[in-house]
Amino acid sequence: MLFKKVTVVGLGLIGGSLAWALKQSGKVEEVSGVDIEEKTLRYAIRQGIVDNGSRSIQESIEGSQIVVIATHVGLIPMIAKAIIGCSAPETILTDVGSVKSSLIEEIESFIPPEYSFVGGHPISGTEHSGITFSNPNLFNSKRCILTPTSKTSLSALNKVKSLWEAIGATVLTMDPETHDRVFAFVSHLPHAVAYTLINTVASEREPENILSFAGGGLKDFTRISESSPEMWSEILIANRKHLLDSIQAFKEEIERLHLAIENNDLQALMEQLRRAAGVKKSLD
Repeated sequence: MLFKKVTVVGLGLIGGSLAWALKQSGKVEEVSGVDIEEKTLRYAIRQGIVDNGSRSIQESIEGSQIVVIATHVGLIPMIAKAIIGCSAPETILTDVGSVKSSLIEEIESFIPPEYSFVGGHPISGTEHSGITFSNPNLFNSKRCILTPTSKTSLSALNKVKSLWEAIGATVLTMDPETHDRVFAFVSHLPHAVAYTLINTVASEREPENILSFAGGGLKDFTRISESSPEMWSEILIANRKHLLDSIQAFKEEIERLHLAIENNDLQALMEQLRRAAGVKKSLD
């Protein structure tokens, strides 16, 4: 048994999947859940996703070695502060947010030196949200990024690393600023573009008629635009500095494409498309 008790705050897709994976790992004696929705807690207990659950943070985290905050990024600092107010210093705090720099900076501005916070971001998820889409295998063979700073306890870092490895994740470390720049390009920009593409198509006259002819290309490309607008609005704003850089780079690429088509420049167009196809093949 690696841990006596772990509490997950926020039982949505990620939090629910994490709690369930920890339950099935056999390496956590007790998995507790916190959520504001009673029906979510009832579902989680009924399905065996958690051992017990409560709407009260104080009630659920007692005796926890690690508390994982799995809410929307905008709530994480506030919840961290609430946990610190009713937990022992040996309780380690971590999170699953996809933005790190601003979040960690805010938490480290108020967290007492005897407490430990380890930033975390599992690279896994779907366009769905909510406890009913939980999957205990969601993180198996996937990467989880931990983002320690100079204030991060090495002991706490190793314990959080062990937590993710216990459910089959491959753990990497990255500084928060680098993390946010990387994911602005590979995650946040694609979501922004997917939402924008759908809005562009829908802005055309008689969008219903146009959308009725949508094939696999549009549907596959824009699958992630079904993701929670509330969650993604917070993410895009929280990482706005790096996201704006990535949007500017995208605008420049679109402009190059526009000019090649406008100028009937087949050679320039083919070079752009070939370069993209080559990068995509290397990604696969």
